[in-house]
Amino acid sequence: MYVALNISSTNIKVLSLKGNRVNKYAGLDLADGLVRDGLILQPQAVGEAVNTLFKSTGLPRDKVVFSIAGLSFTYRFISLPRMKPALIEESILRAAKKEISLPLEELYLSWQPIPGKETEQSYFILGVPRNFIDAAVETLKSTNVPPYMMDLRPLALARTVQRSNVIVVNLDADCFDIVFITGGLPTVIHTISPRGEGATLEENIRRLSDELTKTAAFYQSDNPEAQINPATPLIITGDLAEERQVGDLINAEIEYPVEPFIPPVAAPDDFPAAAYASSIGLALKGAPLKTLPGSEQSHFMDINVNLLAGKYRKPKAKPVSSRYIWLSVALVIAVGLLYPLYQARQHAKTDNLKLATEFSNVQRELNLASLVDEETINAESTIADITAAAAAVRDAKLTILNARGDYGAGLRLVTGAMPPQISFTWIEIRPEDITIKGETDSVFSALAYAAALESQNHFTDVRVTSLDENVVETGAPDETTVITVITFEIYIQK
Repeated sequence: MYVALNISSTNIKVLSLKGNRVNKYAGLDLADGLVRDGLILQPQAVGEAVNTLFKSTGLPRDKVVFSIAGLSFTYRFISLPRMKPALIEESILRAAKKEISLPLEELYLSWQPIPGKETEQSYFILGVPRNFIDAAVETLKSTNVPPYMMDLRPLALARTVQRSNVIVVNLDADCFDIVFITGGLPTVIHTISPRGEGATLEENIRRLSDELTKTAAFYQSDNPEAQINPATPLIITGDLAEERQVGDLINAEIEYPVEPFIPPVAAPDDFPAAAYASSIGLALKGAPLKTLPGSEQSHFMDINVNLLAGKYRKPKAKPVSSRYIWLSVALVIAVGLLYPLYQARQHAKTDNLKLATEFSNVQRELNLASLVDEETINAESTIADITAAAAAVRDAKLTILNARGDYGAGLRLVTGAMPPQISFTWIEIRPEDITIKGETDSVFSALAYAAALESQNHFTDVRVTSLDENVVETGAPDETTVITVITFEIYIQK
């Protein structure tokens, strides 16, 4: 079994299994500012905390599966025709480039085959920003923990519950994870950050309820044939799940029936199972799936990817074509035939050097004669400068007049694809690209707008470069309403 290491912005947890039972577990609080939104900002300080935890527990460091709460990621389900194994990687990368709006050179990709049609093979593709993984690997190396396997926390949660149809929500102080498992497959994985200082627990639970509703609606809009039953059970895990107040608030705000979390492994009576749910999933990575006592026969399929696979994947060397081999042979023969010409060329260069010396002497005499006409030459140079400047002004004027149509066409394209819930705050149109800033009510609206711009086939590249969430108060001073506004920035290359 593996040792599980779970890092968040507030604490670090480790857990190990012995057979089907929790062997050791421990946690350590982290200082503020070391980790934020899944990115380790101070690898050395976090590494020291990890080292302290491993020393105190005596756990081995050779096979550690780790995850980071709030990690940014993007994922897709794609289908490809069945093909030879040697062609799969290139085909997946080509498909990912079309499906994922972010530049692939900024992501580490990993994937796993999943069941598909007879003539097709489906794949789950997961991309994580490289700087997030690089910072995590740097942290582990400072603690003498070899980078072995890295998992996504929502996938570890799905592995923990091992159910066919269920919703799993992990509630921690710094991160809420949402996983929809339908037909035994984690079809929707989502992470949100709870509101910070000043926000009450009730407000964050209401936000969670809204997010569950939006997530279900988004999934059903893309998969009309796979409706989510309102009777689908909801399992709550995480540090906050241990608080009774949380359960009461969820029952009041969320329509899905809440079921208790039953860990798939045996544990001591005082073990806080809900708080260590994702750690259990990390420790079970690659283990055979089991049906939990008292649960339905599970048809769950584990998404068992390693986020480090993209970092350490070596590019395949392309085989040398026979055409290039014959071309090399012909080149060698040509060099042998052309060597006499090379010798003749060297003799010609010697003769040319003599002629160049004679030409230099003649040129010196001409330079002496040209001094007489220096004033005339200066006048002609001034006239030439004035003429060139006038031509430059004329060309700039023509460029501006010709570009007006481009700016108008670009403005019509970006406004024509704008959904009703989008509003612009700033547009900059340049000859080679366009930058759009705006506000909307949902992250999905911004992503849908970017997809609509890309589907027009008028631009070479469309990507969302910024997404942020702002809380705004509206209305009269005595009747203020708090709303969430999503701000975004989209970069378009013509």
